[in-house]
Amino acid sequence: MLGAAGMLAAALVAGPAAAAGTGTELVGQALGDCRAEFTLTNYTNSTYYQPDWWFASEGLGEDGGTPPEAPPPYELPWRVVGSTGTKWAFARWIGNPPLHSEVGEGVARYTPGGSVKLSSTAQPDGKVSTATIDVAAAENPVAPPPSAEGTYTIWYRIGNGTSEKDRVLPKSLVVTGCKTPGGHGSHGGHGSHGGNSSHSGNGSMSNGSVVLDVLGTLLNTGS
Repeated sequence: MLGAAGMLAAALVAGPAAAAGTGTELVGQALGDCRAEFTLTNYTNSTYYQPDWWFASEGLGEDGGTPPEAPPPYELPWRVVGSTGTKWAFARWIGNPPLHSEVGEGVARYTPGGSVKLSSTAQPDGKVSTATIDVAAAENPVAPPPSAEGTYTIWYRIGNGTSEKDRVLPKSLVVTGCKTPGGHGSHGGHGSHGGNSSHSGNGSMSNGSVVLDVLGTLLNTGS
């Protein structure tokens, strides 16, 4: 049997157990060349968490990080998306098809009104999805001029999804490399892809919000 010293040494080697994740996480990274990559980690069993983004000049507050408050009318890029089952405004989705929370194989997916209930910890290791966008190629409306240093400050969040506590509050990201000798041009947007499964697999939502259109207001409990 191990003595006290031996057990202490074993504990130090093993280290603390990793904490299981909960809800969702969303992290943005500037790639240069006016591109940004977003990584969404889903610990829930819901596919209805879908992030949006906007330029700081399009938001409210001193830093532009506050979305407009209801009710409408709103100015683009802000608009109400009825398929989300919400009454507040969203800006641009991330990627095409839009980035959203995904569920891995073998995980029972939450269905509104169905037998599978929402779980914030259904995927302890998280299901990872990513998408890359060309910030300079923004539409509806087009990108404003970049700063003198060739940067943009953008904001992103997860403002919809089944449970409010599992969403992500707005975060800012400085995107670099947005000036070229001929001005800043478009590189074309990049869609999202997730983990080890295709976008049409279990837990995915092909064509962005198509599934949301069907489920409507059942998707958000606001709890």
